[in-house]
Amino acid sequence: MAIPAADFPDDARDAVLAGMANRARMRGFATPKLSFAHRHHRGDLELCAPHRMALLPLSTLRRLARPDRCAAKPSAKIELPALSSVATILGWRFLIYDKNALEAIAAAHAVLTDESGYRLAELNEGPYVTGFLKALQAPAVRRAISADRDDDKPGEPLLLLAPAICFAGLWIRHQDSDKDFILPMDPNLLPAFHNVKPTEVLTALVRASTEVPTDGASAG
Repeated sequence: MAIPAADFPDDARDAVLAGMANRARMRGFATPKLSFAHRHHRGDLELCAPHRMALLPLSTLRRLARPDRCAAKPSAKIELPALSSVATILGWRFLIYDKNALEAIAAAHAVLTDESGYRLAELNEGPYVTGFLKALQAPAVRRAISADRDDDKPGEPLLLLAPAICFAGLWIRHQDSDKDFILPMDPNLLPAFHNVKPTEVLTALVRASTEVPTDGASAG
């Protein structure tokens, strides 16, 4: 069952805030926008757009490409499972919005610990910060995640990542998976910011996985 973004756990948000405060106190921030904003107007920073992350590691994509491990090459026609059955759901990601600059400047990722709590794992800036916010503003996305829908429960926005393929997309996930769609954030494999069915995305990623060199840097 999809979890509406508004129902994010308070522990995840608190872990991000505590982690940011600790990094600011101990060593500062490595990302330039966040470092500048925290030094000059830290009171203008706030967390927004909470969402979960879904990961497709290279090992998973290659297993789907070669279900028969004895085959030397992937088959011409790949029978794929549902995206939700192979994507690994990670912790929660928050955008860090700068009210002074009127823009999202970074993202923070809270992951589960062995004690079932959360900790701040990563702070980053880059195209997937602005890209995710842009995707959220797409009319189809706004309709899908609207709490005012009277025909169905709102969809859940997730950031779908396939790191080895350099792919990121906004996945709108419904209880009825037939209504799911994804907005890729760059045009490398699929049209950027256009609705694409999860089966099309997974097919493109599986095929692209067979072209990735096998080394430690691209393990996904």
